[in-house]
Amino acid sequence: MARAGKKTEPADAVTRGAERLLAGVPKGALPAREYAELLGRYRRLLAKFHKVMRISDTYDSELKRVTEQLDQLRSLALPICMFCKKVRGDAEYWEQIDGYFARHIDVAFTHGICPSCMKERYGDLLSAPGGKDQIAGDIRARAQRGPGTVPEEDEALLAAEKLLGIPEAGVGALRGGLRRLADHYRRLLRRMGKILLISDGYQARLMDLNARLALLAHTDGLTGLGNRHSGTERLEAERSRAERHGGIFSVAIADVDSFKAVNDRHGHEAGDVLLKELGHTLRSEMRREDTCVRWGGEEFLFLLPETDGAAAKALVEKLLGAARNLQIRYRGNVLRCTLSAGTATFRPGRTTDDLLREADGGLYRAKSLGKDRLVPGS
Repeated sequence: MARAGKKTEPADAVTRGAERLLAGVPKGALPAREYAELLGRYRRLLAKFHKVMRISDTYDSELKRVTEQLDQLRSLALPICMFCKKVRGDAEYWEQIDGYFARHIDVAFTHGICPSCMKERYGDLLSAPGGKDQIAGDIRARAQRGPGTVPEEDEALLAAEKLLGIPEAGVGALRGGLRRLADHYRRLLRRMGKILLISDGYQARLMDLNARLALLAHTDGLTGLGNRHSGTERLEAERSRAERHGGIFSVAIADVDSFKAVNDRHGHEAGDVLLKELGHTLRSEMRREDTCVRWGGEEFLFLLPETDGAAAKALVEKLLGAARNLQIRYRGNVLRCTLSAGTATFRPGRTTDDLLREADGGLYRAKSLGKDRLVPGS
């Protein structure tokens, strides 16, 4: 992108010449008033143009920086509101995000309208006959139009053009100067419109990329499940909620048995395929309110809200059975696996570290007892 200083040197010369020309004309002469008004608007537009160019350069630099961070990441699907550019707050969206990305890891952004913008912009049409069809048509039209443009004409330019169209409105150098100034003003308006369109595009892309990066910070790139950071945050939030309201919940840590043997026999790519398919299977077998995250390596963490020890045991046993029955075809081979797991149930006064330590102890005992089993922590 060219620098603002190089772009605006001719316009600065126009401003200086126009000011000298206007200084030698009596205030009451035609078209001195219109000339002065246009010159004032031209000066303000030029200052605004300089500012927009600086902002646009900043966006360009930031966009390159953020884009470089995304070069090695898959495309993730986020529903973005076309009006406020925020992630749409669809019902239970964030609760279902783990399973969503496990199923749709390679789709792009979708644009629609969030509930807040829907109510603000179309509140009266929501209950009107045919209102929904009218809303849908308007949203489709907006999506096809894209960003608007800056008007090429404004009041000062229209007034100057009207005056120049009257032969008896003035003669001499002032008339010619007004024509040159009006032409420069029109060209600057066009350039301003193009720069604003580029700037709006950068802003929209940056909002999308930042939203994507924020989600990626909580998502495991291989399985599409939440990552350890996400699991830690949700675990602490659930502990705090249960502590305040006297609730209960359970956690479980599961580990793939003999995972190293899969890598050694079939290669690390086979291990990745197994973890991806296993993660999808585990998430699909859980309740909607439950959370499944990749805790690290071949370990998975299950967070089970409103679930006591007996119910947690039944749920985790079901997950172990699903893993046991999983058959993954890979390059002429069938990959299979089993899980060992340990559980822990929240009691008032316990920390998340206490729960994880107890579940991990159960997992260790399950391994030592022969694997492919669940042992409640103690």
